[in-house]
Amino acid sequence: MSVSFRLLTPLLALGLLLAGCDRATPPLVRQPLAKGSVVAADTTADGRFTLVAGGNGPVQVWRQGGATPLYQWYQGEETAPVVLLATSPDGQHAATATDSTVAVWSLASGENLGFYRLEQPLRALALAGGGRELLLGYQSGEVEYVNLSSGRRLQFLGHRDRINSLDLSANGRYALSASHDGEVMFWQTTNAAVLARWHHEQSVNLVRLDQQGRLAFSADAQGTGAVRRLPGGELQARLQVPARGQTFVSARFNARGDQLATGGTARRLDLWRLSDGAHLGHRQVGLHTQLRPASAMVYSVAFAAPDRLYSVSSAGLAETWTLTNREHHDE
Repeated sequence: MSVSFRLLTPLLALGLLLAGCDRATPPLVRQPLAKGSVVAADTTADGRFTLVAGGNGPVQVWRQGGATPLYQWYQGEETAPVVLLATSPDGQHAATATDSTVAVWSLASGENLGFYRLEQPLRALALAGGGRELLLGYQSGEVEYVNLSSGRRLQFLGHRDRINSLDLSANGRYALSASHDGEVMFWQTTNAAVLARWHHEQSVNLVRLDQQGRLAFSADAQGTGAVRRLPGGELQARLQVPARGQTFVSARFNARGDQLATGGTARRLDLWRLSDGAHLGHRQVGLHTQLRPASAMVYSVAFAAPDRLYSVSSAGLAETWTLTNREHHDE
């Protein structure tokens, strides 16, 4: 199936610590997913499926613990590298994108569900539950909501600078978008009405919604993050990466909505308490020994179980980390 999207015209209190906060403590499981560095990776909310893009070649889909890739997806006949990946909140679907094409897939069967061409450069991508709704953020600053089942499209023109990050609620009704000029907006996909907006002094590089629709996380290029209550956008907590020069790259709320896991530059995997923004501890993910420079970005994080964190890094490693009983009960 091939559809042209053109522009997609007007028709996203105990100080809890990570178990064994010693940075040298190894993960419970380390699974190599690539022989070299990867340019993009994303995992489902439970860590069951992980998508890895190495630039040229297919996107590989791994099942957690698998010895070989479950699927290998080719972006049609395109030669441009896949640089954006997204998984649906229910863990059943995924989207892959170059800067000018998008493909939607079933994680259950590996089947391609649609291939779409775009008419302007794509910068950010999000997928709703069921894989039926896409949110697309463009270089121009436009954001587009697309219902793939009904064909309904909505163009959001609230931003004045290029889109850096997006997220879409599980039911597809609410979008969170952020632009290079520091603006973050929470809006309805039914009519593009803005419900809340806030501003970072620096360019915003990451936004994430709690899938219960209660909280939003946004982070800027200086490593400063904010957790806000929805729908009004009131500030609940501020987060700050402890090391200067490091930034947030990925984030995921846990199911209870009381903790946030984040991945960052310089191999950082961090855990935070949402009630007050307390930094609970961190780990350093592994390195690919043959790659230089010897560092890694944590592209995706997940709460794989109440006592497990899961991370995927640019080193091509998926790692599972244990939380103590005290941590995952948040006493």
